[in-house]
Amino acid sequence: MSARQTMLVTGATGVVGAEIVERAGAAGWSVTGCSARGGPRTVAWRIGAEPVPDTLRRPWDVIVHAAARPRWNLPAEDAMASNVAPVAELAPLVRPGTQVIHISTAYAIGLKGSVASRDPADYRNTYEWSKAAAEREATTRYQATIIRPPLVVGRRSDGAVSRFTGLYSVMQSGVTGILPVFIGEVDAPVEIVSTCDIAHCVLETARTGPAAEPLVLGRGEEALRLKEVIEAMYLAVNRWRARGGHPALDVPEFITPEQWYRFYLPFARPHLTARQLRQIDLLGEFIPYMSVADPVGVNWKVAPTAPAVETAIERWAQQRPHLAKGTPRPWTGTGAGEEDA
Repeated sequence: MSARQTMLVTGATGVVGAEIVERAGAAGWSVTGCSARGGPRTVAWRIGAEPVPDTLRRPWDVIVHAAARPRWNLPAEDAMASNVAPVAELAPLVRPGTQVIHISTAYAIGLKGSVASRDPADYRNTYEWSKAAAEREATTRYQATIIRPPLVVGRRSDGAVSRFTGLYSVMQSGVTGILPVFIGEVDAPVEIVSTCDIAHCVLETARTGPAAEPLVLGRGEEALRLKEVIEAMYLAVNRWRARGGHPALDVPEFITPEQWYRFYLPFARPHLTARQLRQIDLLGEFIPYMSVADPVGVNWKVAPTAPAVETAIERWAQQRPHLAKGTPRPWTGTGAGEEDA
């Protein structure tokens, strides 16, 4: 960078935002982060519930909007308040010449392949629906560059991540016995990127200027298949277990969504605790993403992702050893896995 330019990152303590802040600072940007709760070197701002803090009322060369609630089961009103309304609240900070970069999701195109629809029935869940609406808001108000990552894991070098969500929940379900099987189509393409892949895309976009079309991250035709993703996860956790003298875990069997809903779940439901059922319902939100027929339409290709998945899961095991070293217990209806939430 020829001059030290300013960058504001919302959602700066989140999985994606934290990595962007760190890498932007290392690249020479004068970067400021904000989040709902704030933190070290992060301004506290509950976007939409509070006015813009005075410390943020200054010219910005780039604003990266990474704040979101990536929960797939939010009520529609909450999803709109969390993922759409904050886009408009950035308006007082966007001046002529400010470049806005909006972090969306590769799945904002829903079931129709477009963010144009306002009908929730055209999306798998309220997260997709609200992120599509957020894209429309961002491009209309600011002519923002849209960046669409798929499922996200920690950085490639060491697996570091601000919190363990997404695929980490799938790993936890396997090692604790919350789910005795993996549900999906074994050959379904599963797009995964690392936090540093997203940060690299953001910084390149900030450096080169706005993109005319949304930037969709992933591997495209070379995306890992579901079976390969799960095998990479178990390879990593078993490598960690071997170092601690713990026996290797077998990869659970795979069943299709139809088998799950028609046979497994109806049989098991009467024997499960209320907490187990809640956990299973939450994990069930992953099923559509493990059963897609076609790869995501990628135009920003990242490096092979199996090594990133392995590094991420080893980091999870180091940080959650009480889970990673355990032995999956069968469904008994007596509270198996209760302490593992």
